[in-house]
Amino acid sequence: MGLLNVDSLKPGMILEKNLMAFNGRFLLPGGTVLTAGHIQTMKVWGVVEADIRGEEGRETGKLLDTEIPKEVLKQAESSVKAMFPKPVVRSPMKEIYSLALERRAMALKSGKDDWDGVKTPPAFSREKKGGGKVKGGIAPADLVSQELRLASLPDVYYRIMEVINSARSSASHIAEAVSKDTSLVARLLKLVNSAFYGFPSKIDTVPRAVAIIGTKELSTLALGITAVQYFNNIPPEFVDMKNFWTHSVACGVYARLLASEKVGVSEERLFVAGLLHDLGKLVIFRQIPFSAREAMELSEAKKIPMWQAEREVMGFDHAHVGALLLREWRIPAHLESAVRFHHSPLPSSYTMESSLLNVADSLAIAMNIGKSGSLIVPEIDDDTWAATGLSGGVFQPVVRQGDRQIGDIAAAFLGDGAA
Repeated sequence: MGLLNVDSLKPGMILEKNLMAFNGRFLLPGGTVLTAGHIQTMKVWGVVEADIRGEEGRETGKLLDTEIPKEVLKQAESSVKAMFPKPVVRSPMKEIYSLALERRAMALKSGKDDWDGVKTPPAFSREKKGGGKVKGGIAPADLVSQELRLASLPDVYYRIMEVINSARSSASHIAEAVSKDTSLVARLLKLVNSAFYGFPSKIDTVPRAVAIIGTKELSTLALGITAVQYFNNIPPEFVDMKNFWTHSVACGVYARLLASEKVGVSEERLFVAGLLHDLGKLVIFRQIPFSAREAMELSEAKKIPMWQAEREVMGFDHAHVGALLLREWRIPAHLESAVRFHHSPLPSSYTMESSLLNVADSLAIAMNIGKSGSLIVPEIDDDTWAATGLSGGVFQPVVRQGDRQIGDIAAAFLGDGAA
């Protein structure tokens, strides 16, 4: 047998073992002779690979296009190596590096290259508040306290929280809560009807969406949307919000697709965790922008991930700040923990979710989808990778599936608020 990605499956192939998806949802039994319909169903439900009888798994870590000119490949290698300061000799980094190199080379070959390289943004105006180095001078809790004085979440957020935290929540409760906000309804239905789910027929009401997806799942998605709307006025000289949320959506999509490989892990929860994983950066950008810039410059100069540079400059990182903000918002503990530990997953009470988010974040940065201020692809350590239980063969199909979803989902999920 061998693991093959979904794009390599053909009618007539035989499943070696039962095929599961969507939080343990049973799709097909082992021994099934695949048809074109089976393969399409697998794609709709986000299956990325399957064990096929009598087949050798597709080799990973090589460019799919063998006709890329050497000079183009050399140029691509120069760009990509700048994001990977350590030698990539083992899974999972070698597979991620290979995909990043392929993406860069193919973009160069096609003439559709929008890669802007590894660089910090233009200098901020010194007239802005919050200058100077802050290590030892301000605590993460102080930043969050200052942030919460700037704005408040919409009332619908707290109604959704009541649904999530109540054991008696029903479809009518979430429908009632969401329906109070017409903007939220519109974005939620766009998301449900996007490539995120790939349902064959249109879902045009919230009760119908709840019936198909589930009360808790839809509540979690609605929670993510309202949290995104909180950060809609970050000055553009600090961060490009469309790029920021595009990266966040990419991280969420990758996390969701990776979660589909693990029975019992909520895919919606991982998507929202990916969407919210860098909220702490927005607090830092808004409250202490010059320290944020210093961390970006240090990350570039020392070739270290942003979270490590933040700790050197400020004494804490964006993951800590983001988790404190989510705690103040009374976000569910599993989401707070995933965000808090997405750069160091093993101490988390939810190690699997934090580890999957860690992997998804590194993949999104490497694929250069959107920008969140991270200049270097964070290394996925051996223990974190082992905790996921995944194989290196998962990345290629996840990226292919993500390419079919991210743009559509970003437009549906973020709407005008992404600009």
